[in-house]
Amino acid sequence: MIGRRAAVGGLVAGALAAPRGPALATLLKVQRRPSETFTLANGLQVVVLPSRRAPIVTQVLVYKVGSADETFGQTGIAHFLEHMMFKGTGTLAATEFSRTVARNGGRDNAFTDFEMTGYHQTIAADRLELVMRMEADRMVNLRILDHELRPERQVVLEERRMRVDNVPSELLDEAAREQLFGRHKPYAMPTSGYVEDVKRLGVNELSAFYRRFYAPNNAILIVAGDTTADSVRKLAAKYYGPIASRKVEPRRRPSEGGTDLPQRVMRADARVAEPRWSRDWLAPSYRMGETRHAYALQVLARLFGGSETSRLSRALVTDSKIALSASSGYGASSLGLTSFEIAVHPARGRSVGEIEAAVGAQMKRVLDGDVGADEIERTQNQLLASAIYSQDSLASGPRLYGRVLATGGSIADVDEWPQRIAAVRPDEVVAAARHVWRDEAAVTSLLAPADGWQ
Repeated sequence: MIGRRAAVGGLVAGALAAPRGPALATLLKVQRRPSETFTLANGLQVVVLPSRRAPIVTQVLVYKVGSADETFGQTGIAHFLEHMMFKGTGTLAATEFSRTVARNGGRDNAFTDFEMTGYHQTIAADRLELVMRMEADRMVNLRILDHELRPERQVVLEERRMRVDNVPSELLDEAAREQLFGRHKPYAMPTSGYVEDVKRLGVNELSAFYRRFYAPNNAILIVAGDTTADSVRKLAAKYYGPIASRKVEPRRRPSEGGTDLPQRVMRADARVAEPRWSRDWLAPSYRMGETRHAYALQVLARLFGGSETSRLSRALVTDSKIALSASSGYGASSLGLTSFEIAVHPARGRSVGEIEAAVGAQMKRVLDGDVGADEIERTQNQLLASAIYSQDSLASGPRLYGRVLATGGSIADVDEWPQRIAAVRPDEVVAAARHVWRDEAAVTSLLAPADGWQ
């Protein structure tokens, strides 16, 4: 499950438009990660990422459905169904899936976020057929039974209590999202669901959601590790191939955010030890809004607050010492609009006014055009280096491909991301900042101890 904070978009695929202008000659070169893709007759897209580093494989099955596909009154259903997927089929008893993976020396888990739901296993290469057979089985043969559902509902609610209700910053984040994206709108509703909604969900609701979205033509299978495309093709055809496709309705997202922006939200809570100031702006993604800014916004997020050597951190933490930390973030892989965030944990005794003035001064430098080619190049190399390191991971690679493909992207978008980042120019970063950093599209959040923060 993901929270409100969007990670810096350093390892995500690009928009459909081709980049303008050549990359700088001194930028790092990122080799294309070997990959092969094919689609079964029933519509299941398969991606193979071969790697001989170790005799293991990771299978990730991503469904193109997440909490943003829910409706108000049935929030949390995508996440609840993720839990129920481990409760057995006609041939597997409840929890037998995970126990079988563990007995064979592997590990498995699942995740739900706004745009997708994923199931993954990492296991010895010669056990790929085992996990593929079980995963295909629960794609079509899941049993959702009331005596399994009722106790699992308590697990889901307890997970929300632990991760959201007992964490003041998460509660504030939910309130901020409601303001930024509009109450009861897709990205405003929490992935964990509202408590009252989860309490009402039953067998009929979860079964209908399962039948509506869990189909091969609404899924992407990614297999990474010590295998070949031919081997995966044969296994996928054997186990996933016989599953019939079903009609899946197009996914829709609002093209506008919340009304009556700007807004300020505050949460004063006795559990808060250190205050936090943050501001979120509505921003374009790869798929919606002024998409031409998506790559420049990734560079801006890294340059402005993406590391301890970024502008914001140097100015507020290292130089003036008015903050303990300062950061910015942006995620472009979204079917709808997304957000650009700046967050600051102030030093003791520093006021809201001081933080906002200091952040504003650094933003003004960017908005005034004070962005040089050398600084852009250093930032691009940081992003490109992260792309190089990610190719060694059997975990981040499949998740990356799944997210890109689940949100309307292509393999080419993954492959061409380094070149598109390398082509970003200083004037494009300034233009992106001017487009996004507008008061009428912002929500400011204040997290404070019980006695407040001035």
